[in-house]
Amino acid sequence: MGRAFAMALVSAVLCILSASANGQEKPAKQPNPVRLELTMEVATTTDDGLPAALRFTLTNIGNVGVDMPMPAIDCQGPNGAIRVPSVARLDGPGGPAGGHGCGGGIYDGLTFGERVKSTWLHLQPGEYLNFSGDRRSLVDQAGGPATYEYWAEYEPPSLTPEERNELAQGGFLVPTENVESAHLSYSQR
Repeated sequence: MGRAFAMALVSAVLCILSASANGQEKPAKQPNPVRLELTMEVATTTDDGLPAALRFTLTNIGNVGVDMPMPAIDCQGPNGAIRVPSVARLDGPGGPAGGHGCGGGIYDGLTFGERVKSTWLHLQPGEYLNFSGDRRSLVDQAGGPATYEYWAEYEPPSLTPEERNELAQGGFLVPTENVESAHLSYSQR
């Protein structure tokens, strides 16, 4: 009988410890319901058949409206960006590589809340944004005959914790995840 009492006591203590540990758990963070899709296609070609202009489409494929600033094309900034990473495989000796870059401006003195209300976009489910850019300035050149693989990546806006809190309290749903398009390729001789 003493053994049964000891087992019951151990079981009761374990239940109490388990209940107190459960009370200390943080609630699970809700996943962001924002779902975006990024596609990229060749919009125009040069006379020799190489891609000249690229078209990017950023689509809200989720079930909720998305609030976001207009992303920059291939530039770093707080509004997010659409970038075109690439990999070049040289088909022989290469020359000097050519890169690319960009510059940006500053805001006109509006507070964060004023910028959101006056310049941000609201994409309903199924709505999309189209962008285009010159492949010759977006894809780094290898400096010789090469095969290029390239794709587009959407980077969401970079926000401080205070800005995220302000947006959440205002009912705004903002992208937080990077999105990548399918990969394309071409050869330049």
